[in-house]
Amino acid sequence: MKTRILLLLLTGLLLITVPALAREPEASNLPAQVKQSDTACPFALPEDEVVGKTVVCGELTVPENWQEPGTQEVTISYAILKSPSLAPFPDPVVYLEGGPGASALAGLSMLQSTFADLRRYRDIIIYDQRGTAFSSPLVCPTDVQQQPVTSPESIADAAQGVESNIDDLVNNAKTLDSYRTAVNCAPYFAEQGIDLSQYSTANSIQDLIALMGSFNYGAYNIYAISYGTNVALELFRYYEENDGATLPALRSAIIDGNVPPNVDTRGGQALITPSNILRVFETCEADEACAAAFPNIRQRAVDLIQETAKTPLTIGDETISTENLRKVMGAVLALKADDTGNVSSIGAVYLPRMVDELENGIASTYVGLRDGKLPPAAVAETPVVENPLQEIAGETSTLADKAHALGDEIEALSLQTKRSADALASGMPMPEFFISELRIGASQMDYMTALFFPTILEFSLQDEPSQGTLLSVANAIGPKLAALVPLMSDEEIAQTFVMLRDILPTLTSIDNITNSVITCNDRYASFDLESIFESYRTFEVPELIQKIDVAVNDKVDCEAWGLTPEATGLTGPVVTDLPIMVSNGAIDAETPVEWGEAAAEGLDNAFFVTFPYYPHGASTQFNCGPAIASAFIMYPEQQPNLACVNELLEDFPFAAAAQ
Repeated sequence: MKTRILLLLLTGLLLITVPALAREPEASNLPAQVKQSDTACPFALPEDEVVGKTVVCGELTVPENWQEPGTQEVTISYAILKSPSLAPFPDPVVYLEGGPGASALAGLSMLQSTFADLRRYRDIIIYDQRGTAFSSPLVCPTDVQQQPVTSPESIADAAQGVESNIDDLVNNAKTLDSYRTAVNCAPYFAEQGIDLSQYSTANSIQDLIALMGSFNYGAYNIYAISYGTNVALELFRYYEENDGATLPALRSAIIDGNVPPNVDTRGGQALITPSNILRVFETCEADEACAAAFPNIRQRAVDLIQETAKTPLTIGDETISTENLRKVMGAVLALKADDTGNVSSIGAVYLPRMVDELENGIASTYVGLRDGKLPPAAVAETPVVENPLQEIAGETSTLADKAHALGDEIEALSLQTKRSADALASGMPMPEFFISELRIGASQMDYMTALFFPTILEFSLQDEPSQGTLLSVANAIGPKLAALVPLMSDEEIAQTFVMLRDILPTLTSIDNITNSVITCNDRYASFDLESIFESYRTFEVPELIQKIDVAVNDKVDCEAWGLTPEATGLTGPVVTDLPIMVSNGAIDAETPVEWGEAAAEGLDNAFFVTFPYYPHGASTQFNCGPAIASAFIMYPEQQPNLACVNELLEDFPFAAAAQ
């Protein structure tokens, strides 16, 4: 017994000691052309993070061209979210953000929450890939971007021989904006000595290897979402084609919302929503009760769509065209969650019943889905009570409104006083404090607000500096930031405007220039428009297809950038025996299940999980996704229990008419 206790104590000491050595990563075995340094965190941190204790920030300086290291360099910024465990595992999780061009560091607050469970036992390494917000972003001044250019006749040339509306393509505002940016900014970057051809997945892989090699961790777990999965897959290919023994050790990987190198993911954009719609009917046919209630429903849905393309349905006052059906079917591919984070309802489960009803001249479910009344919202009824003292109540209400207004003024003054104290305590000049607070607020925005905020800010910065304009910017963040504006002098407001212009590129959710440049360097040769449009014509239900201009726009933009490498076609599947979890959401509007299946083709030690009715980034969504991801990282050689995944399949409503 004494021997057993001694062994247990020694084992415990080893468990504590070995991971503890990995808690303070230090530079090791860095190539001569790579430099590493600790830095202040130039991005917003959550309030509960302490630099040097709970989070460590730093940067690598690496060659812009890894094949020919020269004078031009890029900086790769990173943050390590330290595990609170006294004995964390010595293999951290490295997160690869999507895009390309999306900033992981700008969304650090969100990622802190996303990876909270994984962080309990492991450090989390978050970094910006080259060309994004905090890693040598490809910034082209607005006045350069917006110089007038001649309309791109090459769009029409690029689309010759394909069945598409050329006028719509030429007049598409996004096309003209991105084309104008490419024409004007390509020479600007050349003048700055920036070689745009070096912003590619191939070089991002070298950056990532250098980053992992700069620390003393024993091994790494990769967690990639969206375009980050392309980086991950090509990383695995690089390991297979080179001596993996000399590279930082990899333990496991999660690739979620996949962008595989063996799939045309640009021309394929047009087929995502149609495929997701058809998948709902396939899910019904795989369900015993639904298949019995709506037999052969997938083919019936296809037939209905094609019949309405010839002759719209007329049911009562409703005239229903294929376009109407496409809009309704696409719009309901979204889910709702209850207060606990579990999926509670989804409109897509009503689609089989909608098709069944429309075949029988009933439009109830169609109208309910179109008008957003299905699934029905549970609303508690509030009893209406007659007020016999209506006149007195009105006067009381007026007095109450005045009291509330006065209370609001007092609250605003109180908030300004507190904010003044906060600014003073920070030791920063007011403009710097404002920018710091703005970054924190921007990092905590919901997805849609964060998507549009940079555009709002860009338009605001075109005005002369004023308190009113700055207040409108601050109000987009929230009252805490807005309370600082009345405290600022005209000179401080002017200084703040200058700083806002400088940081604008770091606030965008996806940098469009970087997105376009990397897409060209990675995929240009795959833009075979003739075969892409042929795939649209031969799709089972072409009436559901939209977004046909993506590949055309890409091709024209690449030519405007001067980035047309011919050796950038699609490649074969990546082959590796690394333990990998391949994840997809069944209604992912960005990266469909089919792309995940293609990514998994050569992965010999992988398991594939589809989260029914889950959107993009399924493994990070609600409760089930993170639970499965955490279980896999803990035991990558064993498939996690998928019980919560199976529970996501909702019962289809079988009633003949809408409730």
